[in-house]
Formats: sequence, structure tokens, C-alpha cells
Amino acid sequence: MLNSAVNTLNLEEEAVLDPAIRFENPLSENSNAPKSIFLTGATGFIGAYLLDELLHKTTADIYCLIRCSDAEAGKERLKKHLDFYFLWQDSFSSRIIPIVGDLSQPLLGLVEQQFSQLASQIDVIYHNGSHLDFSVPYSVVKPTNVLGTQEILRLASLTQTKPVHFISTVVVFFSQAYSQVDQVKETDIPVFDAGLNNSYKQSKWVAEQLVRIAQERGLPACIYRPTRIMGHSQTGIYGKFNNFFLQFVKACIQLGKFPALDVELNIVPVDYCSQAIVRLSQQENSLGKAFHIVNPQPISWKKLLELIGSLGYSLKEVSYEQWVMEIKDYASSNHCEKNMLAPLPKLLNAAKVISAEKPQFDARQTIKGLAGTSIACPPIDLQLISTYFSYF
Repeated sequence: MLNSAVNTLNLEEEAVLDPAIRFENPLSENSNAPKSIFLTGATGFIGAYLLDELLHKTTADIYCLIRCSDAEAGKERLKKHLDFYFLWQDSFSSRIIPIVGDLSQPLLGLVEQQFSQLASQIDVIYHNGSHLDFSVPYSVVKPTNVLGTQEILRLASLTQTKPVHFISTVVVFFSQAYSQVDQVKETDIPVFDAGLNNSYKQSKWVAEQLVRIAQERGLPACIYRPTRIMGHSQTGIYGKFNNFFLQFVKACIQLGKFPALDVELNIVPVDYCSQAIVRLSQQENSLGKAFHIVNPQPISWKKLLELIGSLGYSLKEVSYEQWVMEIKDYASSNHCEKNMLAPLPKLLNAAKVISAEKPQFDARQTIKGLAGTSIACPPIDLQLISTYFSYF
């Protein structure tokens, strides 16, 4: 039933921005040195680090859209979230301002007067919030990922035009159209393709189109496309243990065997991702560009598992077919449940996703924008993997 919905969905027809959203108001006079920043997705993984980076690299108050009963509950939720990542500092508390709302609702869940008032206060917008669930249909994620983006663009247009920094993803290029492409450039615009076969890819593709339409109407906006984001490079802290990639790696460790996959993996630590986005966003010549937040030194699947094996895990490479057969036997003995692994169908799907051929991503605009800074993506080496596994 879901496949039928995918086949009949016309994403090009979805990519329509409300014609009432125009960018005819003057640019915020504080856009280069913002006094007030609006951030969505602050209670997510990347969002926590974006919030922390904005607190450290600006003097602005950060208005955080958050679903909660009231502002006090919102502040407490943000505090607990930052505490989990060891990011909370009491000295920043007064600059974190929760906005009780909902990205999936018209006007972000605010009444019109609140929405207008917020529009008059904000100088810059960082739109990071999204509904990340690969298992549900497009119609479920559309209100947050697509219509929510439209409301962000509406907010950016009112009273004063506010630059928008949109956090997208490289998966908008994971389709048949790019299966034979060696390298995707930052200047490439993701084309429509029926091979965008899950709701997250679809909704982020449509959201990017809305941002591009807004750019054509005069909005100064940047698009950032991170690759797979993992824990902090120094602490290893990572809060998404249900991540399909980690579940797949864990299954290989539990089984003592990993499938032979001829693929390269691109992984970036979350601190590099957040630092790069904020730094690039603060450069006036970044406006209108897209940036790939990727690791310039990808690692092969086999090399990654060899590094993990060097930490003391007994791991043997076997054929993909043998691995599938053995993980099925493992699951039939209830080992998956006992060892808190994902259900067998999810593990098999993870293997399929990870083994799929993907294009390489050029990041010359990102590299140029970060030149002369100390911000550099660490290699995926034994030191980084050891840091991650120490935390795990």
C-alpha cells in the first residue's frame, strides 16, 4: 500500500510555495550581527549543538520553537536536552527563549499577533527542525517537513526580510538520477526522480524546492546538506542508539561477522557539522549558496569494521549472502531480542540501504568558506572510532 502511494505521488506538484509569500520588505538591519535568532529543531541531535554554537559564536538571544505546555516547561525541556550532551551553561540561560509552538501547524502554532510580533523581532532564522521517520508515508511527514518550511519562509518575509539557513541533507540526491554520477557538486540542484523512495527523502526534496523558489523571489538563504552525522569527536556523545546504521554495526559485532560490502561511508562528527554551519552562515558571501557538510576522507566499510575489530572485537568478513543467512538464524533463536538488536526486517533493510551505491559529494564551497579557520573534519580513524566506542 505504501509503495503504491510512493508511485502515485507527484513531488513536482508538491513543490509550490504560497504566492502570498514575497520578500519585498527591507533586509533586517541586524542580519550580519543578529540580536535575535530563531531556531527550529533545538531538541534534536544536531539542534542541541547548533544552539550551543550559536550561543558561543553570537551575542544574540536564541528563540527556540518547541512543543510544550508553556514557556517554563519548554525551558526545562531545553535544559535537560542540553544537559544530556553536557552543553548546558547557566550563564546562557537568559539568552535561550522558548517559543511554544508546533512546526507542523499553520503559523507554527502561534496566533497571528504572536507570529507577527516574532517576525518583527527576529533577525536571522536557522531552520533545522524535521520529522525524521523513514517508515511512515509522505502524508505524515509533510505537515512538519514541507508545510513547516513554508511557514518558516512566511515568517522570514514579514516586517523585515530575514536570511534563512536551511539544514537539508545529502539524501535528496539518493535516487536513480544520480546512480551513475561520480560526484555531486554543491551548485547542483537535486532533480525530481521517482526513485526518491521514502518519505524523508521526498519531503526534504520538496522543502529544498520551496527554499529555492523563495530565493528566486528575493530571499537570502543558504542550504546545508550534511551526510551521516555521528557523535561528538572529543566526547563521543551520541543520543540516537536506535539509528539503523548503529544497529547494523551492533548486529555485526554480536554475530562476530560482517558482510563483504564494496561501499565507502561518509561520516561527520556533530561538532564539526554545527561549527561549519554556523561559521559559513556568518559570511555574507555565503548567501544564496548550498554547502555539503561531508568528510573529505570517507572510509570503506571493510576498513571501518577492521578498525572496530582492532578495539578487541572478533570480527570475520563473510559474503553478503552468508551474512544474511546467519543473521536470520541468529534472529530465529531470539538473540536479537535478548541483545536488544533491531528486528530482523530492519537489519536486512539497513544492510540494503548501506550497501546501495551512492555518489560522492564535492565540498569545495564549504572548504573555501572554512579556509583560515580551525574548523576541520577529523578523519574516520582509530582515534575517532575509539572515542565513539568508549562512549557506547
